[in-house]
Amino acid sequence: MKLNPYSNMQKGASIGFFPLLATLILLSVHYFTGALDWPGVGEVRAQRDFNSAIGMSLLTGYFWFALRLMHQNVASTLISLLVKTNQLSQFSSHRNELAVEFKHHIFNAIIISIMITIVYCMFEGLISVKQEIHVLFLTATAVPFWFLAILFLFQISSNIKYLTNKVLPHAGGNIDRLKSIMTILKLGTTNSIFAMGALTIFPIFWLKKDIPSIDVLVVTFFTGVVGFYLFWPVIKLKSKLESEQEAAVLFLEEHIEDGIKRCAKQQESNTAVSIEQLESEKERVLKMGAHVFAPRDKARVAACLALIPISWVLLFLLEWLIQLPRYY
Repeated sequence: MKLNPYSNMQKGASIGFFPLLATLILLSVHYFTGALDWPGVGEVRAQRDFNSAIGMSLLTGYFWFALRLMHQNVASTLISLLVKTNQLSQFSSHRNELAVEFKHHIFNAIIISIMITIVYCMFEGLISVKQEIHVLFLTATAVPFWFLAILFLFQISSNIKYLTNKVLPHAGGNIDRLKSIMTILKLGTTNSIFAMGALTIFPIFWLKKDIPSIDVLVVTFFTGVVGFYLFWPVIKLKSKLESEQEAAVLFLEEHIEDGIKRCAKQQESNTAVSIEQLESEKERVLKMGAHVFAPRDKARVAACLALIPISWVLLFLLEWLIQLPRYY
């Protein structure tokens, strides 16, 4: 599995090639083993296998692509932060540390994904009885699905934490530090928005199936928990930006007041110029908070959140089309 962690040298086409290829291979395997045979009316188990084959294949490719794109974005953000502090020579060192953490996450994700698959098989009775070939392949392909999903969730929080704890402290003061926080904040927002896109694929698991009330509650709770988990680093960074912005303004105001006192006593001839420079910097600091999220960023967040209910509407529309007389 080619993941190429934390490389900023890939183009979009190359990033998406292997995930797309993996999705097509998984769909082909499920097709030839029979999981994608169109289920008849009332064939609940066949319908579930059909939905799972499509849903897990699409999500496996999606999470792989999202993971590779995240690594490239992290590398680009890291370079941007290091350039601002003239520490670009440390890029390799930071990348190696991130890669080591990535390997730990791979190991943990493999263990968890296998455990989830085993527990699911035990509850569904897929271990004690002889199963059809397509069910065996569905079970096997559940492992990479859970592996990539869990690995992605591990990485999306740890990368932001690393940049905040290991790189941000060397960003300097006032304007440079606030700009660095904004850079990390935009990275976290981009990753979270892209991750939420995976939730728009989930409705495929309920195609042509009754949706019990418990499923509605579970999906709603799961969406809320995942959304909170994804955007919590963004919320923390936004709070950090506001607190440091306030501290920077207070720091500048103290220096401005001190300069005004010196100017009144005529202690320094260039105090007036210094005060003007401090006032300009204070104005820049105050304006930075207003430009954290541009209208385009807000529109992207709103569009991403809107896609979740839209995906369910599309599911119901697809079911209605399938039930039209021409499909019989």
